[in-house]
Amino acid sequence: MTTNSQLMTPVNQSKPKRLAITIAGAVSLGSYEAGVLYEVLEAIRQHNADERTKANPENRIIVDVLTGASAGGMTSIILAQKLLYEGPTFKGPCDNPLYNIWIAGIDIEALQATKAHEPALISLFSSDLIERISNETLLGRYSSGFPPSPPAIPHPSVDEGKPLRVGVALSNLNGVDYGYQVQPQGVFEYRAYADQMTREINPLDATCDTRLFWTPLHEAAVACGAFPFAFRPKEVDRNAGSEPNDYPSETLTRWPTDTRRFTYTDGGVLQNQPLGLAKKLVDLQDEHFAQECRYYLFVSPYAKDDGPPNDFKTKDAHYIRMMARLATVVIGQAGFRDWITAEDINDRIRLMDERADGLVRGILEGTVAVEPLQATARSILDLLFPPGVALLSPGANVPEMREVAQERIADQYHSEMEYLKDLPGAGDAFRDSMLAFEAAAGLGARDKMRIYGITATTSELAGAGLQAFLGFFDRTFREHDYDVGRKKAREVLLSSALNGKGELGPIYFDPSLNPLRPINDELSGIAYKQVSPQIRRCFKKALQRRVGQMVMEWGRGNILFLPIKWIIVLGVGCFLDWVN
Repeated sequence: MTTNSQLMTPVNQSKPKRLAITIAGAVSLGSYEAGVLYEVLEAIRQHNADERTKANPENRIIVDVLTGASAGGMTSIILAQKLLYEGPTFKGPCDNPLYNIWIAGIDIEALQATKAHEPALISLFSSDLIERISNETLLGRYSSGFPPSPPAIPHPSVDEGKPLRVGVALSNLNGVDYGYQVQPQGVFEYRAYADQMTREINPLDATCDTRLFWTPLHEAAVACGAFPFAFRPKEVDRNAGSEPNDYPSETLTRWPTDTRRFTYTDGGVLQNQPLGLAKKLVDLQDEHFAQECRYYLFVSPYAKDDGPPNDFKTKDAHYIRMMARLATVVIGQAGFRDWITAEDINDRIRLMDERADGLVRGILEGTVAVEPLQATARSILDLLFPPGVALLSPGANVPEMREVAQERIADQYHSEMEYLKDLPGAGDAFRDSMLAFEAAAGLGARDKMRIYGITATTSELAGAGLQAFLGFFDRTFREHDYDVGRKKAREVLLSSALNGKGELGPIYFDPSLNPLRPINDELSGIAYKQVSPQIRRCFKKALQRRVGQMVMEWGRGNILFLPIKWIIVLGVGCFLDWVN
């Protein structure tokens, strides 16, 4: 548990500021997220190169954790490789890996160019395109064999020679079985469908810069972006028992072999904003130390527009609308679950910080005697945190010995410990008391999360229509959303709110070095009917062709299904005309 005490100025630990980035699912609005992330990385590049930062290295900003879901998961994996090994590829706002994929590399014409081997009953659009983009972007580096090409050059936003952790949310259509012992006997078994893939990428380990290492991540990138019905599910091999161990939990129902193949769809279905995954990777990265310099950045194009809540009444609850509404409820609740949990933990930690301030004042003013406090704290710790026993706190990744926990508390409350150092026994009494409070509150594995958000409402974006597929219809839409992302990022990066005590800034960043194109507000919140008639006709024709293929595949080519095919095809056309 980290502290945000206001009692005294923190001791300078000369540690750089560490940033974990979570990227939400976005479909075509990956273009918005690409704009945000380019601007953030450019700002960090300028900041770390600034003479003021060089004079105070503890003000450097280091990206060391990346997580995402759906389109955000694909982006996080791509970023992890490019930041560690291909930093110079970020040449400018319109020439970098994210721009080249999300704006220049994918559009509705390419998505509808399905091949003969892509069954219409499995995917509406071309999954081959997504496979090809991921393969070229992530595995192209290894096409010339070993050593990989180009030579590894990190981006200034990562700590050279230090590991970076990446994780993506996945929806496991098979499920993973776990079992818990129940009293008085037996096992309660359940199946989990929310899944994840995580990796530690160590630039000093040559095996991390190989095709063998990146092939599972390439497959995970495709799997987490396999939007249901639009793209075919993706099969991925996972490991349990051998390295890398994807399922280290002791409650996992053991498999006959170490490797098992699962089928995945879009990770955003069950976990669209994986802040919790970012926290898990941060814990592995920091081991609950250095929390005073830990920050989180959340990137999403799905902030709620202002206005009244959705008006859904009993009279509207026929089967079709009910199914659509339930899908919205499930996905929406899954998306914001991590936010709710983080804020609940933050509230409890704020209360702990207040208690820490009060305890220090009591010791300094003499109203709290040190020796009785130490004796009481040790008695409570013996009950809640027995010596010689590794305690696995709720939410923890690994068990923790009391001595390690005491060292962690001393580090997290280093300011208070420094302030009490001249009073014999006071520091130890304070440390053990806070550890006892923490153990009693179940906060041992919990740290305060300072989360910055760079978000946009759908009414500000051009590609939000048709369930966020509209951005694929026109490059102009994607350019617009990319620029909106850059603009939103600048507003946050230059905000005075980042310059306060304990915040990420000030960030030494000159936006004029990469001017922002004028944003056409007429494209904000654009609807399908405002797309050019030629593009709509091409989309309608290709969609009708694909739906016709779907019907005939369903009927196994039976000629009797021809009337059904044409009825449904005409119905699709009428529906699109109605939307228009």
